[in-house]
Amino acid sequence: MNKPMLSPPGQAGDHRREPASRYTRVWIALAAVLLIGLAVVVLLPKFVAAPPAEDASPQVVIPAGADTRSVANELMQAYLQLHARLLLENAPQWGKPWWGQAEEHALQGSGMFAQHNFSASANHYAAAIEILQELQGGRESRISDTLAIAYEALERNEVISAIENFEQVLAIEPDNEAARYGLTRSQTRIAVLENMTIGEQAEARKDLPAAQEAYQEAMLLDPNYEPPALAFQRVTDTMESGVFQNRMSRALISLNAGNLGRAGDALAEAAALRPDDPAVLDLQQRLAAARTQWAMTRFRKQTASLSRVENWKGAINVYNKALAADPAASFARSGLEKAEARLAVNQQFDHYLKQPERLFAAEPLANAETLLQSVPAAPPEEPKLANKIARLQTLVDGANTPVAVTLSSDGETEVTIYHIGPIGFFMEQQLELLPGTYTVVGSRYGYRDVRKELKVIPGANSKVLSIRCEDPI
Repeated sequence: MNKPMLSPPGQAGDHRREPASRYTRVWIALAAVLLIGLAVVVLLPKFVAAPPAEDASPQVVIPAGADTRSVANELMQAYLQLHARLLLENAPQWGKPWWGQAEEHALQGSGMFAQHNFSASANHYAAAIEILQELQGGRESRISDTLAIAYEALERNEVISAIENFEQVLAIEPDNEAARYGLTRSQTRIAVLENMTIGEQAEARKDLPAAQEAYQEAMLLDPNYEPPALAFQRVTDTMESGVFQNRMSRALISLNAGNLGRAGDALAEAAALRPDDPAVLDLQQRLAAARTQWAMTRFRKQTASLSRVENWKGAINVYNKALAADPAASFARSGLEKAEARLAVNQQFDHYLKQPERLFAAEPLANAETLLQSVPAAPPEEPKLANKIARLQTLVDGANTPVAVTLSSDGETEVTIYHIGPIGFFMEQQLELLPGTYTVVGSRYGYRDVRKELKVIPGANSKVLSIRCEDPI
């Protein structure tokens, strides 16, 4: 009879073990199985004799006077209990061919028992028990070894072999997570390999998008299988490299053509793929310099246009923008100084031109005359300033030219002009007054005073003002 040679994990089977120890171990295990309610536990080891050759069934020596029927019956019960336990562990599926050998011995033991050949029956049941104990003891080793074989097969893409071995582990231990996981991966490996083949074929014909899609599908089927991920990354890098070169070329062509907007868009797309690429960094610097140069050219044109129309505020604003873009722009620095100086001059003239009546006071008039002396003429390119100078000169001349004024009264009212002095009593009085606003007061005993405002405007016709006290107190 061929017996299973199984060993626990980490131990090799020993075909040269001592015969006595071999059968002693059988009876020790049997005693453990029959621990509850079996009186034969104490007596059974006494019946074990030295076994026959390796291929023969174990021989049970029954002492004289012993009840051979009871011994055979106890062995039969022990076999049936161990058999039932291994049935629950699905041993018929994973214990071949030894399970069948154990059942054959049990069948013969049952036949011998029926023929009252109890000694032979006991021998067959002992052999069956030994085989089942070997199966039970080698269960964990069988699981470990078969699991290793299954994963090695899966690693080599031997899918059928991997599936068979994982299923064998699950037949022994249905809840084995490693086997369940491996079986799932094995079952999807066929589809994974099909997608890998599709990807390789597409890659060979330079259809990179199709190859990338196939490799990605393989990745999704088994994220822990490395080849699809490596292939996907390889194709993706190749595709990105082509896209990157295309966008860099577009950026460079647009930059050389002066189309900075398109150059910037293409360069931004390239930088999104490879932000730290030296070519990207170099082209970014060149684009920045081109943008600065373009901006400076635009600022020059703007300031020149604003200066021609003497819009010094606008020019100052543009010069400041230019300096913000490039603090080293010398044209902006010198232009800003000139624009600020021209603005200051114009603002001084505007100060008097917007309120010409200020010139009717001595101090503002003197300041305006000083301004005219400091800026007697405008540059040829500043006609607006020339016009302001001429207008202010006219206002100053007018403010310095007396205007004829006629005052009429009743000869009984005493007339006084503030800041000029008393005029006295009169019927009519001719005066020449500088332009401005004067307060004329009339006084008469027994009458209420009269107060009137006299506005003398430069260049106006003779002014007539009547002042009389006519309201008695």
